[in-house]
Amino acid sequence: MLRMDLVTEAVEIARVAEALSRSPIAAFDLEFASADRLTPVLCLLQVSWIDETRHPMFDAPDPKAVAEIVPEARLIDPMNAEIGPIVAALAAHPLVVAHAPRQDLALLAMRCGLTAMPGLIDTQLMAAFAGLGDQIGLATLANDLLGTSLGKDQQWTAWERRPLTAAQLAYAAADVRYLHALYALLAARLGPTRLGWVRAESQQILADALAAAAVTPETAWQQLGGLRALEPIVQAGARVLAEWRQRTAIALDRPLGQVLADKNLFELARNRPRDAGSVRALKGIAPIAKTHADEILAVLATANADHIAPRGAPPRAASARAQRWSEMLLAIAHVIADEAQIAPRLLSTRGDAEHFARTADEQGLDATAALPARATWRGELLGSAWTGWLAGTVAIVGDPSSPGGVQLRRG
Repeated sequence: MLRMDLVTEAVEIARVAEALSRSPIAAFDLEFASADRLTPVLCLLQVSWIDETRHPMFDAPDPKAVAEIVPEARLIDPMNAEIGPIVAALAAHPLVVAHAPRQDLALLAMRCGLTAMPGLIDTQLMAAFAGLGDQIGLATLANDLLGTSLGKDQQWTAWERRPLTAAQLAYAAADVRYLHALYALLAARLGPTRLGWVRAESQQILADALAAAAVTPETAWQQLGGLRALEPIVQAGARVLAEWRQRTAIALDRPLGQVLADKNLFELARNRPRDAGSVRALKGIAPIAKTHADEILAVLATANADHIAPRGAPPRAASARAQRWSEMLLAIAHVIADEAQIAPRLLSTRGDAEHFARTADEQGLDATAALPARATWRGELLGSAWTGWLAGTVAIVGDPSSPGGVQLRRG
């Protein structure tokens, strides 16, 4: 049964949490307001589940039978209620379905203390592993597989306003109404092996979300790209500015870029302006940074390079053969992705191929055993092909009859 009223009472929230815990499948989605904020406001938590008495049907071999089940669903109002019990029920559930939940997970970690969700499975990933498209939206997926007519008319709505309209509530309910059916249909397409791959990648999404939520002022410098290539004194300046920026962003609840853009942060760390006027005159500097120019000068004055390791010699470029290898490894990954009908990025990025090639070149093929291409679910699909090609037992050859024009020959 779909309930369109907002749940705020503690007793009802406890009932929902208990029902989720008993169900064979739970699903969730969030609506939030993120404009001009460092941490979005959590505006709505939607959950759905199948009644425990329908468990036998959920386990039925026919996914269409499962898809026909109308789930229970509730819309919870986090702005006027404590949602901790429901978040705890989701965190402990063995099968939690969500669609593209990275931002949702990070927000639950920041706002509700979420630290784990081992049962998580992402239907967007399921679609990608089923060859239905990379990063496909929920409405498109449901419309294609279930014949629904979901739209995006409320996608950019003001979820923080109360009361919510009937159209907003219906849109929010639809975000969880079809997740159990999509899971059932996609799981049948994937089979146990690929479903295991999706579970592993879903946990990686969770880990990335939790890491993003765990950034503190003291660790903010670790988010700066290219820091280690700078002179120690510049590194020290960038570190203290990153800490100041994070603290200021938290205090004002504004996005980092609205406090101080990365480009300006590095310019300040390099050039060390001597007065507030020079800070304010920096091209493109944010109004907030202009207002806090004196603070920025004081922070830069505390930068100490003594604890920063010397930059040392620039990293040595990969050898010519490692560069050639990486191009071939990336081509092999694309061939395998075509054969398996999954998105290439799920197998390997260019950086992954370059790292694998360089490791094999400099340390030997055995040293690649700990890399993702061999140590994760990718091992049988990709790692064996990469190691086989480098060992001379796998070849990539032209094949005009194949869609990609090439094929792999093994043995």
